[in-house]
Amino acid sequence: MFTGDNRDQRSFTLWATLWLTECHRVTRPGGTCMVFTDWRQLPSMTDALQAGGWVWRNIVVWHKPSARPILREFTRQCEFVLFGVKERLNRTHRRCLPGVFKQSIVAHQRRMHLTEKPIPLLEALLVVTPKAATILDPFMGSGTTGAACQNTGRRSIGIELSEPYFETARQRLTL
Repeated sequence: MFTGDNRDQRSFTLWATLWLTECHRVTRPGGTCMVFTDWRQLPSMTDALQAGGWVWRNIVVWHKPSARPILREFTRQCEFVLFGVKERLNRTHRRCLPGVFKQSIVAHQRRMHLTEKPIPLLEALLVVTPKAATILDPFMGSGTTGAACQNTGRRSIGIELSEPYFETARQRLTL
């Protein structure tokens, strides 16, 4: 459980709107926003993204083939990545990108954070940003977004309230 993880839907939406508004404020026109969410928070996050000033462009699916099966239920083997832009999208390439990315989750024994995302997935998503972009991660956890930025030649700014996770990210990102 994370700090604030016990919010009801309305409180969660208001809280997410606050930080998405701040991210929007510091983003240049044409900049992008990508927010990971699961099926439970999808409606709240799409509302918060738009209330925060972003133009909602798409939902990208992260298909997790290695997700743990759930007896007598549908396996929760995907997460959603909300994709928004500030004003108009600055196009950085001429490729057609997939709407579904298949990438196994980080193995439990190698995971440094409960919700850690695979670096190859983040590298693939960063394609919509300019090569010299500075990427803001307001919930940096163990620093996977920063690592993906290092691997792809982008700069990153990470924010993390948890001191142990901040230290983990600092160690991961120190060259």
